[in-house]
Amino acid sequence: MTAASRPSPAHPPHGNTLRGKLDKTTDRFDRYPLLDVVCGQFVRLLSQRLTILYGAPVAAYPTHKDIKRFGAVLETVTHPALYCVFAATPWPESGLVVIDGGIAEANLEFLLGADEDAGFEPEWRVATRLDRVLASRMVDAALGELALAFTAARAEIGTVSLVCSRVETAPQFAAIAADQSLALALGLHLEIGEANRSGQMDVVLPMAMLEPIRRYLSDVYRGERTGQDREWARHLTGAVMDTRLAADVELERLSVPFERVMSWQVGDVLPLSSDADTLLEIRVPDTAGRTTLLRGSLGAMRGHKAIKLVSDDAAEFAAPIGRLARSLGVPVPAPPNEPPPALSGAVPDGGLDDEAAFGLATPGAD
Repeated sequence: MTAASRPSPAHPPHGNTLRGKLDKTTDRFDRYPLLDVVCGQFVRLLSQRLTILYGAPVAAYPTHKDIKRFGAVLETVTHPALYCVFAATPWPESGLVVIDGGIAEANLEFLLGADEDAGFEPEWRVATRLDRVLASRMVDAALGELALAFTAARAEIGTVSLVCSRVETAPQFAAIAADQSLALALGLHLEIGEANRSGQMDVVLPMAMLEPIRRYLSDVYRGERTGQDREWARHLTGAVMDTRLAADVELERLSVPFERVMSWQVGDVLPLSSDADTLLEIRVPDTAGRTTLLRGSLGAMRGHKAIKLVSDDAAEFAAPIGRLARSLGVPVPAPPNEPPPALSGAVPDGGLDDEAAFGLATPGAD
């Protein structure tokens, strides 16, 4: 009898060959460029959101992101763990968020207001109702940021609501998909606080859930909305809206001999070449010097000199920042419903009645 020779590494067994062929037909993460953007945006938003939730700095580091069989995803989960099943409205199917014992203990410590310097030795026990409630609260906060990441990556995706529906302690009760179905798996390592609190969180999205938006996931990302921080954009836009601009109005520039300037006395009148109908320019400073925004005629109102505007160039100038402010919810003053006060000394065509409007009438004139 001759001993059967072991299969050569170059010629794997038939079962492995079949598994290799099947794996080649599965989806690949790099086929969906937008998924990479969503995952990156989600990691950034998650760190900010959990920092607010825990009241301590939180850092999130991706450990893996790929598309694999759902059964293989569950096999890689570190036990023990809590399995949080969530619903996606209006998408079909359900998703899964898995948090390990380190995160579950951190929830008890931080969300219940314990001292950050207290001892931290995660020692798994039977999950209580309190563990489930705190896990659901933490996962809902994370899912809110994931929904924002999808919308921010592509506006056509629209608004989606991701809400934790139940928390399980065994993987067989969290089987939201068949073992052979494909799922997007994103693993995150979380470091909480400054005393080495850490744990693992895995987000699992079955590809059947993403079917309504798959056509967008395959498009090349155009980068129009990545990294948008609405709070910062709202703060910056509000600061721009409160900025004061120095507006200059110039009647006319005179060029006279110096000897005439030497003879000027109190009460002398300097005649201007422009007539009463000449429009005055209102300018604001910019990098090129002065930019003309408006034009108007000079008159008087309530004992003060005033300018009656006859052009709306400023509306076009300010339209982009106005649209941005309204989209971000920054208060924008509405135009008054009542007509502006009448300008004494101004005629309907924008001119002036006479020199009396300026107080420049020559003494003794008819």
